[in-house]
Amino acid sequence: MAVKQGQTTSVLPAQSPSEKPDASTSDDPPYLEVAGVIAFNFFSSTGIVSANKLVFQGGFGFAVTLTFIHFVCTTLGLLLLARLGVFTPKRLDIRKAFKLAVAGTGFVVFSNLSLKHNSIGFYQVMKHMTVVGVVIIEALVFRKFLSTTFLGALATMCVGVLITGATDFRLNAVGTLFALANILCTSFYQIWCGSLQKSLEANPLQLQLYIAPLSALSIIPVLPIFDNYSPYSPDSIFHFAPTTRNVSSILLTGALALCVNVSIFLLIGKTSAVTYNVVGNGKTAFLFCVDFLIFRRPFEPANVFGMALTLAGVVWYTQLKLKARAEAEKAEKSSAS
Repeated sequence: MAVKQGQTTSVLPAQSPSEKPDASTSDDPPYLEVAGVIAFNFFSSTGIVSANKLVFQGGFGFAVTLTFIHFVCTTLGLLLLARLGVFTPKRLDIRKAFKLAVAGTGFVVFSNLSLKHNSIGFYQVMKHMTVVGVVIIEALVFRKFLSTTFLGALATMCVGVLITGATDFRLNAVGTLFALANILCTSFYQIWCGSLQKSLEANPLQLQLYIAPLSALSIIPVLPIFDNYSPYSPDSIFHFAPTTRNVSSILLTGALALCVNVSIFLLIGKTSAVTYNVVGNGKTAFLFCVDFLIFRRPFEPANVFGMALTLAGVVWYTQLKLKARAEAEKAEKSSAS
């Protein structure tokens, strides 16, 4: 995703996983195929976060330029997949797609900037605050209110994030501002993405084929604002010393960005809503472990408790959401019959 977001700040969010029923049928795909799809999504989604962090720590500190590279790689990859017949492109209203592309650009740019300036643990818990952002925006802008049943889960998430942030060893004002900006952009992106897919009747890959190149174009004017493009500065991108290792790492993140988009599409199509959300929660737990084991995050009990509380809130919210969706579908079937 380009990188997501998470939700992890996927790269680009796909359509809701609720479209496929949870009950097993005789037409279910083979277990090995499902396992392969789950593994593909899990390792590409967690891999891109870790790979981006390594690129930043390796000396390439140009987060917005890296985002631009991700969008270019995603565009080229989607064109190749369309050529191979993986999906069929669809002509869409470019004006509607451009609005989503701008929001998507903001969400991916601020996601990478948040990852650059924050620890993986704080980056990940702040990504989950997108749920709260969506709830607030829908209430204030669209007058759509969430049931009080979900308030306990949301409160648990918020308390967990506050504890994690207050005890984070890399807490800083710049990183926090980028994380908050990421929540705002991602919230609007997810709201518009869901409504636009329905109105255009397009699947995620068809929509992304428009969004990725438009996002790449819209990000060009802001490159000199966030990254150093001054030819006279020793820290500018023009003085970055490319090596086989760091160029390969950058291109790897671009390939992973494409893999994340494709794997989300495959996971939604091959499994159920429960599987999709369980895998998502598993990715969060895994990234917490990566932060401690690979990036040497200091072990502090209060900080670990904050992360665990956030994850517990996410799991609680997910279960309530799935239950509410199942009840709504059951009621809809009953009224139809």
